[in-house]
Amino acid sequence: MSHLNRGAKRARTLLLGMVSALAVSGAWAGTGLTWKNSSDLLAIGLPALAAGSAWGQGDTEGFKQLTLSMVSTVGAAEVLKASVHSVRPDGSDNKSFPSTHTAVVFAAARFMDKRYGAQMAPYTPWLYVAAGMTGVARVEANKHHWRDVLAGGALGWSASQWWTQAVQGGQLSVLPADHGLSLAWYRSW
Repeated sequence: MSHLNRGAKRARTLLLGMVSALAVSGAWAGTGLTWKNSSDLLAIGLPALAAGSAWGQGDTEGFKQLTLSMVSTVGAAEVLKASVHSVRPDGSDNKSFPSTHTAVVFAAARFMDKRYGAQMAPYTPWLYVAAGMTGVARVEANKHHWRDVLAGGALGWSASQWWTQAVQGGQLSVLPADHGLSLAWYRSW
């Protein structure tokens, strides 16, 4: 097994473990793992998974692209929070818009989708499910409104779309459709 395949396999295994842990945590509500804790874990775990994917494959260029994506995502989110002054649903402060948690997980998901499209293709929908669950968790934890998580997701996705260049191969994307979502596969030549 080549070095690249081992790195991709480790990343896939970690991703499946994270998604499984989130699903189990939802089933075992009341065991101390709250919506807020779940969103915190995902906001750390998905970017760590993206960084581990790049590191595991010796992809220094990809690691640079991920870093640029994350720095611009967090920077833009913090500038918006300081400018908009939207009060959180729980009233704790006025930094609700946009959701930084959701922004970083969508940036990580888009990075892995775009950079390693062919290698991650079977797992790409799960990346976006985990990112979407982060947004749901932030709303359920009473830390954000839906508009905050939608804006955060769009911000993170856009930053990685801008900074990330695909490695060779195809790419699987999740697209909105009339009655839900659609999966699309395409290959850039």
